[in-house]
Amino acid sequence: MLFGTQRAVLLTIILLLFNITAPPLIAQETQQIQRPSMGLQLGESVEQGLFIDNLGLRLSLEKFYEGFLDMETYRLGTGDLLGISLEGNVSGSLRGIRVNSQGTIMLPEVGIIHVRDLLLEEAEEVINSRVREKLLETRASVYLEHPRSVKIHLAGSVPHTGPHLVLAQTRLDQAIFNAFFQSPHGNFNTPQLIMANKFPAEFIEENRFALRNITINREDGSEIKGDLIRYLKTGDQSANPMVEDGDAIVINRFYDYTPRVSVSGAVNRPLELEYRDDDTIERLIRMAGGTTYDGVESEVRVARLTDGGLRETILEDSAAIAEFALQPNDRVIVPFDRAKRGTHNVQVYGEAQITGRFPISDGETSLYEMMQLTGGLSDKALPQAAYLIRSQPGKTEYGIQPAFDPEFLVRTSDQFQQGFEYLELESQLISNRVYVDLLDDEQLKSVMLFDGDRLHIPKNEGTIFVFGQVNNPGYYNFDASMDYDDYIEKAGDFALSADEERIFVIKSGTNSWFRPDNARIEPGDLVFVDRVPFDELQAARNYDLQKRSQRNSNIQLIMTGLTTITSIITAYIAVSRNR
Repeated sequence: MLFGTQRAVLLTIILLLFNITAPPLIAQETQQIQRPSMGLQLGESVEQGLFIDNLGLRLSLEKFYEGFLDMETYRLGTGDLLGISLEGNVSGSLRGIRVNSQGTIMLPEVGIIHVRDLLLEEAEEVINSRVREKLLETRASVYLEHPRSVKIHLAGSVPHTGPHLVLAQTRLDQAIFNAFFQSPHGNFNTPQLIMANKFPAEFIEENRFALRNITINREDGSEIKGDLIRYLKTGDQSANPMVEDGDAIVINRFYDYTPRVSVSGAVNRPLELEYRDDDTIERLIRMAGGTTYDGVESEVRVARLTDGGLRETILEDSAAIAEFALQPNDRVIVPFDRAKRGTHNVQVYGEAQITGRFPISDGETSLYEMMQLTGGLSDKALPQAAYLIRSQPGKTEYGIQPAFDPEFLVRTSDQFQQGFEYLELESQLISNRVYVDLLDDEQLKSVMLFDGDRLHIPKNEGTIFVFGQVNNPGYYNFDASMDYDDYIEKAGDFALSADEERIFVIKSGTNSWFRPDNARIEPGDLVFVDRVPFDELQAARNYDLQKRSQRNSNIQLIMTGLTTITSIITAYIAVSRNR
């Protein structure tokens, strides 16, 4: 048996011979790796050195892996690259130790060790037992530098079938990605790309492939099913199993007649999916993102089309939901709690003590009740000019009403063209406006509010607007002692084209037109002076000329008739005398 110094010298010679005879590594990489002062120490009197399996290390560097491996379940096999760290009487690092086709590794001076099908922890125990036999007072720590590749076979209706190489412990989604998409770099399974293989959302939504019923046939004759949609929707890795060496993966197309199942109602993402025979209502709801805030989790409805027609099953407790067996083309509907869906609100703008959004019960809360929440009107409010804009034009607590009130047409009976143009504009405005007097409690109590309504309370500017056929139209300060003709006088009196018989007071809130003698002028009102349209004036003149011409024609006709009658009478008298 060799003593310590002799053993150290012999081990150094073996390492040098191994490095000389091993396949060469790129010179630059070797220099970069050998620069560090780490190495294999052979006793205290021997220089530091580094043992490298150049072939294994080169493979490791070319296929750098950053993915997570479950080492509690990972069993070593042909192609795995190991790293071994020695501490104690002999210390150093051994890089790129590859498990060969016989399932063994070779360590200098220690010999050949069988590690295939062992967990990493088991392999470390076996290696340590051999190291202790050959290198006294030395312990080995074993780690996996890079996992091996495994061969799988893709079949079915996918674009790229045939054999594919993937890394060990690759899950189904990454293993089949290469069957649908081609890598711009030539190999999708290089570790730099493998974790970047993500299925686009539009690819999933297309429903071109039956991704919920992916069949995995194992070499031992067993069969398992993958559900890629469930994994992508919920992250459930049990639906995305790891592939194994020799797996045959079959993916079929998704056809129009492929059985399906849907979940809708009070869920976050309503879905229609390919049916699986192990589908449950709870699983479908999880895939749909769970129930919404107002969803009734303890009640579900299932609609099913049978030979006898449509049948609905109501499941009223969680136990019934869990036990219910879904069938192809079932439709799952999660009801919602209407009491929780109380998000209806009304926005208040303008001159209220408190403005903003106020909650209401749709179609049930009155404007009077909501005004109590606002704290009342401010000192600058113009309550008679307030108006409510409906979120749904024409909607009232009694249903949908006509977009405009035909009664408004009555006042236009003698309007000219400009008046009808105003009517058209006004009919558009009143289609979604409700004019209210905030000082009239009875009216406020009769007006019901709907979700999205907006109440506008204008500011009292203390002005009257005078416009139309006046010389200086504009705003004028309100004076309770003044009448409409006083404001017209302030506006520079009538213009030349004014029709002094057509003066109107337009109320600020309702835009209703009144004769000035029938309306009390208030702040915000408008005084309008109409005109006789030039076209209408010309038509009147033409009509007058036509009447005069017709009258002259009638007179001439009468005169002609009288002349004729006179001639006849004269002739008759003359004939009578001759007799």
